[in-house]
Amino acid sequence: MKKILSILSVLALATACIYPYQPDLEDAPDGVLVVDGNLLIGEKSTVWIGYMQSLWPKETAPIDGGGGYYYASSLTPSTTHVWAEDDGGGKYEGSLDYVNPFSSSYYYYYVNVPYTIPLENAPADRNYRLCVQMDNLLYTSEWAKPLAPPVLKDISFKATKPEEGALVNVYVSLDGGEEATGYTLLTFDETWRFHADYYPNYDYNPSTNTVFDRLDSWTRYWCWKNVNNGQQTPVDFTGMSTSSLKEFPLHSFSRYDNRNHKRYSIRVTARTIDKTTYRYLSHLEESTEAGDNLFTPNPGEIAGNLRCETDPDRMVLGYVTVARTTSMRAYLGSEYLLTMKNSGYLVYPLASPQPGIPGWREYYERGYLPLEEYTGSDSERGPYGWGEARCYDCIAAGGTQERPDFWED
Repeated sequence: MKKILSILSVLALATACIYPYQPDLEDAPDGVLVVDGNLLIGEKSTVWIGYMQSLWPKETAPIDGGGGYYYASSLTPSTTHVWAEDDGGGKYEGSLDYVNPFSSSYYYYYVNVPYTIPLENAPADRNYRLCVQMDNLLYTSEWAKPLAPPVLKDISFKATKPEEGALVNVYVSLDGGEEATGYTLLTFDETWRFHADYYPNYDYNPSTNTVFDRLDSWTRYWCWKNVNNGQQTPVDFTGMSTSSLKEFPLHSFSRYDNRNHKRYSIRVTARTIDKTTYRYLSHLEESTEAGDNLFTPNPGEIAGNLRCETDPDRMVLGYVTVARTTSMRAYLGSEYLLTMKNSGYLVYPLASPQPGIPGWREYYERGYLPLEEYTGSDSERGPYGWGEARCYDCIAAGGTQERPDFWED
């Protein structure tokens, strides 16, 4: 999610070496609403609400990067009400989850906050739309029917050799299902079990300034990690004669990655979308991936499906999808594992440091531990390589030791 806000930053930074570039969005009014989200019928849904504010008055905006910035006294909307409704009179109130740190681009400063909408018990046979009431203005998305999801058939893996890049590639196969349109939107999240880069076989006694063999077992070596980067992949398979998608390349990662330490799992979620939604999302994806290019499509040229009911001429950016989803999970086999290399950076301090150079005690106080013995002849290197917490502690490296409910060994 949040691609729309990313594009604003891309456009703002798309400045050529020769001529300063000012995107058309600098003429947009302050307080532009930016909406990005999915109404997932039968599930808890999240909608992101953005609120842009210009960094300086337009009449004094510099074209050479000079000049001062100004900030509005309050960027957060004074009153914001977010909900979904169906055409049968049902209303589903949204609740604010948390507020992200403010983000800024070259021309705009905005807040980006998620609202959760409980749609677990929403009927599948009705039309839905999103409503946002903010600063006495009402915004709504177009009514949309949640189409039946496609049928996921298979998630497969293929590996390349080291001389070919040493990658694990993930492929998805599906059938369009009972309400097939030839367009689908794929998302995924990953979970894997991994270990820290080093097992600390040594410990340190600060009172005697000595390193000794660790007698107790280290319990923070193995962890699980879950990642959901919010990536959405719109796919057009209308050209397939069988109305199905076979071995679509969805994701890849290095065979040396810690995803391959022990066991890796990926869950793919698919939903059916119509041609209009596909065109919008693929255009948005193209704009995001184009980077700092002067020919990057302007998001203002991409027709969204929201409007301001109170003031029809007021600008609003974004797109809201309405869908039913299906998901499938697959596990990667151990045959894809390659010999791992420790990625932790070690330092080799001396037990008795020279003036101005930290020694064992200082590194220990910083959270380092002795992890590897050095047997070389360099007298200026200590006999032990010390690493920070992320090198020997899988929790410090971003993991958790709480086993996922779905996990299969």
